[in-house]
Amino acid sequence: MQTKQAVPEHLRINASYKPLFSFIAKAISDFLNQHQHQLRPKPDCETATQSVPLGFTFSFTCEQTSISHGTLIQWDKGWDIPEALGKDPCAMLQESIDELKLPVQVSALANDSVGTLLTRAFTSQGHGSTLAAVIIGTGTNAAYIERLRNVRRIPQTEKKEMHESIVLNTEWGCFDDALKVLPTTPYDRALDASSIYPGNQQLEKRVSGMYLGELMRLVILHCQNQGLFDMVLDNESPCNRQHGLDSSFLSLLAKEGTAGSLDVAKTIERILSAHNVTPNDVRVMEQLADGIVKRSARLVGSALGAIIVQSGRLNHFHSEKRPIQITSMQTQRHGAQSSKHRRIGCGLFAKISGYFKRLISTSTKLQLAGCKTSTSSTEEDVIDIGVDGSLIELYPGFEAYIRSALRDIQEIGPEGEEKVKMGLARDGSGVGAALMANAAISA
Repeated sequence: MQTKQAVPEHLRINASYKPLFSFIAKAISDFLNQHQHQLRPKPDCETATQSVPLGFTFSFTCEQTSISHGTLIQWDKGWDIPEALGKDPCAMLQESIDELKLPVQVSALANDSVGTLLTRAFTSQGHGSTLAAVIIGTGTNAAYIERLRNVRRIPQTEKKEMHESIVLNTEWGCFDDALKVLPTTPYDRALDASSIYPGNQQLEKRVSGMYLGELMRLVILHCQNQGLFDMVLDNESPCNRQHGLDSSFLSLLAKEGTAGSLDVAKTIERILSAHNVTPNDVRVMEQLADGIVKRSARLVGSALGAIIVQSGRLNHFHSEKRPIQITSMQTQRHGAQSSKHRRIGCGLFAKISGYFKRLISTSTKLQLAGCKTSTSSTEEDVIDIGVDGSLIELYPGFEAYIRSALRDIQEIGPEGEEKVKMGLARDGSGVGAALMANAAISA
C-alpha cells in the first residue's frame, strides 16, 4: 500500500509550521480511509485506546533524543519554515493528527539514511551484515553502524546500559561548510549565494540532485556568454530561470549519448528551448554534464570510503555477531555548535577531509570496466551498503564513479573495493520508518 503527494511550495516556505503538518495529517486521513480494512490498530498503553503506529521520516537535521522525539535544527533542500526550528517534528505532526481525531500515534522519528539502512538490513539476502546506507537523491546523507566505544559524546555511565554498536546519522551534507577542503568553482559560489541558506550544506550542494541541474545551468550560461556554443537560447529557455534545469537533464544526456548527436541535439533543443544545436554543442554539453556528475559521485565515494575505513570492516570486525542499538545521533551540527559535534564523529570527518584532499590533489584516470562486486569474496567478506535516490538509481555509471574513488583510497584499494556490495533499497526511508515504528510499539 502506497500513495504519494507532492508538497506545494507555499507549504515548504512558510512562516508557520501548521499548514505543512495539517497537509500531512490530511494525507494520512485520506490513506486511512482508502485502506482502513487492511490496517491493524494496536493498543496504546498511555491512552487505553487502539491506534495505528506511524513512523515519520523527516529528512532534515534534527537532534534526536529518543526513538520518537527530536528537535529540528536546520532546514535545507530549499525548505524554510522558521517557526518549526527548535520544535519536535513528531509533536508538530501529532498535533495536526489529533486535530483531525485520527487513531494514529507517531511512534518513531526516522531520518532517511537511518531508515534506508534498516530497510537494507531487513531485506538483504546475504549473510554479511549491512554497514551503511547512503542517500543520493534530492539531498544526500549517510548513516552507518559504529562501535559504541568510539562515540565520545555518550557518557561512559550511559554506555554500560547500551548495546555495543549503534546507528550514527552523519548528516554529511553539511560537511566542510567552512570550505577548507571541498573543491569550489565560481559556479559553486554563485549557486550558494543565491540559495536560501548561503554557507550551509556545502557537500550537499556539490553532490545532490537538487543542485546538479542548477550547476549545469550556470555552466551553460557561462559557456554561452563566452561564445563556446553555436546554439541560440530562446528568451523563455529554462536556462534563463534559477533552477530551470534539474538533474534529470544530466541523466538524459548520459542515456542518449549513444543515440547519435542528431537525436541528442533534438532533445537538447526541446528541453532548453534552443535552436541550431550542433554536434559540437552536444559533445560539450555531454562533457559538462559528465564532469559535474563525476565530481558528485567521487565526493560520495570519498565520504563512503571514510565510513568503511572507520568501521573496521576491512579488518573483519563485521564477522563478530553484535547486537545493534537503533539510535540516531548526528555527528555534526550547523553554526556555532558545529565544533562540539565534530568531536563526536569518531574521527570520521577527519578521514573524509583527508580523502577529499587526496581526491583533489590526485588526477586519476577512471576505469569504468570491471566495477562490479567480485564474486570471489565469501558472504562474510561482503561490506553491504544500502543506497537510495534518483542519482544512484538512474544516472548511468554513477556507481562506477563512486567505486573509482574507493579504489583510490589507499586503505581500501582495488581489493577492498571488490568487497563492497551496493544494493538499492527503494523507498528505504519509508520502509525503515515503518520498521522503527513497529519496533517501538513492540518494545
